[in-house]
Amino acid sequence: MNRTDRNQQRIAQILQAALQCFLAKGFHLTSMRDIAQAAGVSLGNLYNHFPGKEAIILAVAVAESEELAPLLQRLGAADGERVQVLAFLQDFHALCRQPEWATLAVEVLAESARNPEVAAAFAANRRHLQLALADALQRVAQRERRRPALPPGTQAQVLLDAIESDALRQGLGEAGDAGSTPLDLGLLALLLGARA
Repeated sequence: MNRTDRNQQRIAQILQAALQCFLAKGFHLTSMRDIAQAAGVSLGNLYNHFPGKEAIILAVAVAESEELAPLLQRLGAADGERVQVLAFLQDFHALCRQPEWATLAVEVLAESARNPEVAAAFAANRRHLQLALADALQRVAQRERRRPALPPGTQAQVLLDAIESDALRQGLGEAGDAGSTPLDLGLLALLLGARA
């Protein structure tokens, strides 16, 4: 293994350790020393790879983008097929429902409220996701020769908001609450718009 590969492996190891620390303690209570210890590297070595905790949080935004990439590729290949768009929505819902994803989403929201650079990084991921879904929804409407009640961008935003808020409640354990009703994936089909 060459030096570049070792560096990439070390960065991945540090990022994984940081994610575990962030999930356990949150962004603000996690120190660089905690991350170094969890990654099994010296504090100096950690600083060689990341100048500070904000750089690690920004690397998490890149990791989120990479995790969404395969879903977005499948969505892009849907070619106006309603079934494929629904499959994307179901897969995205399953991803968001993972407890780790939900916990990290809360941390990201809190940090984004305080840190414009972090907010911009994660907002770029959301914007990319929304634009890709809006494009897919537009192609579904064209294929089915119908006019949606909402513009595709708004339709995409509503769908993503519904999925993310439901997944957040599910992932954080609120699904068992008496007044909580899980998202009906059939509702997603309705939000896609009726067929012509």
